[in-house]
Amino acid sequence: MSCKYVEVEWIDIVSTAGWEKSEDTKMPVFWSYGYLINHDDDEVRIATTKDEDGEWFGLTVMPAGCVKKITPLVTGGIIKDIKETIE
Repeated sequence: MSCKYVEVEWIDIVSTAGWEKSEDTKMPVFWSYGYLINHDDDEVRIATTKDEDGEWFGLTVMPAGCVKKITPLVTGGIIKDIKETIE
């Protein structure tokens, strides 16, 4: 299986248990990098390492609803073509 190396832009979930005001709580945006293993209505799954049997490790699995954008990259982390952005 050939997997694309991607940049995943995603929003994290915030929870508070103190006296924070609503306007002081913002959902942070993050970018994760890895090989796209799965992308469906439920999840986005990327991995950083594959063994000699083709098994993936170093997984990051995130709810699809938290993902803003998936951008395919080429070797070295250079954006291949902005028009190929997967949304």
